[in-house]
Amino acid sequence: MEAIVTLTPEVADDPLAALARPPEGAAVVEIRADLLADLDLRAAVAACPLPVLVTCRSEAEGGSGPRDPAARAAVLGSARDSGAALVDVEFARDREAAQRLGIAPEQTVLSWHDCDGTPEDLAVTAAAMLATPAGHVKIVPTAHRLAEVEAVLRLFTVAGRSTRRLITFAMGAVGMPTRIIGPLLGSPVTFAAWREDALAAPGQLPIESMIAIAGHLAAPPQRLFGVVGHDVTSSLSPVMHAAGYRELDLPYLFVPVNVPDAEDLRLLFTPAGETLFDRVGLSAAGWAVTTPFKDAAAAVATLRAPRVERCRAANTLVLRAASLAADTTDADGVVGSLMAAGVDPEGLTAVVQGTGGAGRAAAVGLHLAGATVHLRGRDDEHAAHTARAIGVSPLATGDPIPDGAVLVNATPLGSNPYDESPFTTGQVVRAAAVVDMVYAENPTTLEATAGDAGVTCIDGRSVLAHQGFAQFAAFTTRLPPKEAMLAAVQRPR
Repeated sequence: MEAIVTLTPEVADDPLAALARPPEGAAVVEIRADLLADLDLRAAVAACPLPVLVTCRSEAEGGSGPRDPAARAAVLGSARDSGAALVDVEFARDREAAQRLGIAPEQTVLSWHDCDGTPEDLAVTAAAMLATPAGHVKIVPTAHRLAEVEAVLRLFTVAGRSTRRLITFAMGAVGMPTRIIGPLLGSPVTFAAWREDALAAPGQLPIESMIAIAGHLAAPPQRLFGVVGHDVTSSLSPVMHAAGYRELDLPYLFVPVNVPDAEDLRLLFTPAGETLFDRVGLSAAGWAVTTPFKDAAAAVATLRAPRVERCRAANTLVLRAASLAADTTDADGVVGSLMAAGVDPEGLTAVVQGTGGAGRAAAVGLHLAGATVHLRGRDDEHAAHTARAIGVSPLATGDPIPDGAVLVNATPLGSNPYDESPFTTGQVVRAAAVVDMVYAENPTTLEATAGDAGVTCIDGRSVLAHQGFAQFAAFTTRLPPKEAMLAAVQRPR
């Protein structure tokens, strides 16, 4: 996968020093001249060991560059004179100036951006741009709905995949899959962030993540999988599954799919061959499902594992020719990670905090593993009703927790650095083990409390990996390469 990484002011106080050491995996460096107005372009291009693209994105298209034609022409002239390999030329305002300045078509990235949405006549714009002499044509709208993701990916049928002139993807969290899929459908390159804290546009991924997710592929994947949720921007599932594909040499792809509107699930939760991705030539084969769509995944399935029937939540949806098969590997995540840490739940008492899909699955999994399970939530009445429905015991918020219990956090508490723990220090100190299903960049308050108390603690990354093992097997019918998958999600030391 060829990637253009973008230099922005956030990358470094000394841009020239940064340019001398581009991130690993970059093929081209983009200098955002509109954001780095004082940068000497000639010196910048000379400092970089890679080819350079100079861009002056206008305010009209989401940048900070001028609208005035004369001012824009001056920047284009500087870019031409700098020795840059490529110059960004905005389709709506720079073509005449570029021609007048003698910027060669093969040096041109003809660009168009819509920061507000995806217009219905996107294909018309694409056809007009592709008819204009240019080495590359870059078309970037913004996606708010999954139908707009489909519209963007369909542009490859307009361009023809063999030409490799068209660079297209959608901005925004919903558009994230297009950034990963585009190069596999025909884009010569994709755009990536220099690093995670230096994003140049909404929905951009750091190059390290792009390579980890799709670097093993040089052609369209044989099968497409993904994690589906309201906000899966920070999900580690794509990296984890990709590590498994790489280890087993499987030509599969796993992408993050943000779904802000539940109505769009109909474009995903369908039998094989009927998803929006199938309509653009990709074979979608399964979804990992997360908050808040686990109940919907269970409800839409035509085949349900017994534990899904019991907890009425599914985090794994396998797409078959005429059916949808659902399972909940959240149960495997909790039980499997406990067993790996030397804690056998059989005969123990477990207290699960959280009545959502993850909490219900954890409670059912622990009960099936032989534990006496109590379910606790913020609302005692709701928790009691839920506990009875899934066949475990309720525990009111004011009731004491038995000593020697396994404590499981199945709530979002811990996702943010200053979140409190769902269990008190006294409760943690007397626990047999603690399981935190939340995974964060740094240890959560619950993890830290357990660590200080010397109590066995399973963090959310271990839970993620162990549920991922079962999910990987369900999706691929192959034994998961556990060490590779676990290593992909562990915190950097």
